[in-house]
Amino acid sequence: MGKGSNSSGLRRYNERVVLTTLRKTGAASKSDLARQTDLTAQAVTRIVDDLESAGLVMREGRRLGGKGQPSIMYVINPTGAYSVGIKVGRRNIELLLMDFGGTVLKKICHEFEFPEPEFLLAKIESGLQALTDTLPAKDRGKLVGVGIAMPWFIGAWTEELNMSKELAAQWKEINFAEEVAQRTHLPVFFENDCSAAAVAELQFGNGQDISNFLYVYIGTFIGGGLVLNGSLETGVHGNAGNLVSLPVPPSKLSSTPENQGAFELLLNRASLFGLRRHLRECGIEITSTSELETVMDQARPQIQEWLDDCADALVYAFLSAISVLDLEAIIVDAHLPRFLLDELVEMISRRIKQVAPSGVFAPKIVSGKIGVDAIATGGAILPFYSIFAPDKTVLLKGGIPGRIST
Repeated sequence: MGKGSNSSGLRRYNERVVLTTLRKTGAASKSDLARQTDLTAQAVTRIVDDLESAGLVMREGRRLGGKGQPSIMYVINPTGAYSVGIKVGRRNIELLLMDFGGTVLKKICHEFEFPEPEFLLAKIESGLQALTDTLPAKDRGKLVGVGIAMPWFIGAWTEELNMSKELAAQWKEINFAEEVAQRTHLPVFFENDCSAAAVAELQFGNGQDISNFLYVYIGTFIGGGLVLNGSLETGVHGNAGNLVSLPVPPSKLSSTPENQGAFELLLNRASLFGLRRHLRECGIEITSTSELETVMDQARPQIQEWLDDCADALVYAFLSAISVLDLEAIIVDAHLPRFLLDELVEMISRRIKQVAPSGVFAPKIVSGKIGVDAIATGGAILPFYSIFAPDKTVLLKGGIPGRIST
């Protein structure tokens, strides 16, 4: 957590420090905030009064006990601001409306076979209108921005997705964030999908207790985000945590295409498109993983085969990661029913302890707490952190946050 400065020239920064401290603690008095931020009592009083006038914080009763007058307690005002998070995936799009307190107020989802830009832009335009309409008229001007979380290379991997070259070319030519900004007339903040999901986990999940972790999300493909010292680290090219191309041993599943190179890619062994492929080869057809529970009685043996193969591949990948990074934990989330995710995490945790070589500190392997909404939730956080976070490295270069911190 950042420390404040009593210099009048950093007043805005200090306001952000106070907001972030209050968000972290849940409720605090002015004296609590002064103590936690290293700001003077007078500075905190002015800042809290201004934030209250702006509607960003509000009073929540008094703390009784102790000497003197009971302290007035302040909390984040959930109706002080709103944001929209958009997950653009390879098989689905999700839009959600979030208030300043982090509560998701409404969600809209659409599934599709291929991510066509014009189709997605139309869904975003209509979805944003539907989300905005749920707000009271007096609050609609408090919508501070749109956060888009999507894969950097959504037009790549055409063979695996059976995507046409024409569609892939459209993605190479379009500036998607700019198109969204033109249609929504709102500030747009853009981040890699799994990095955004890591931010959601950092803010609302295990990140409350863990400051150094690799976040892994298994969706149509697999991706990750890296959090060090409580901050998202995206790397020089914004591509830290790109797990899709990690080399792993060949799959044991007959449904996996024969490997053409020296090693298998993690993508082919730890992704939901791989699960669907395995089920299809076994005569079980589903159009999305949301249908898994409806075919569980029939497909349980085949799902177990995939889980076993996926866990083995992830053990190799995680051993590679912890050989380079000294982490407290690896957090795994997925677009899967919770009980299947927990089974997968338990298998990985058990196996990595068995095979971790000497000289390597095996981190905790834990399930993510956000679940299927992690990417869209991370998208919704982007505007709040770009506008209200105290970290001076949150710079908007072309609308892209360079770094997001709690």
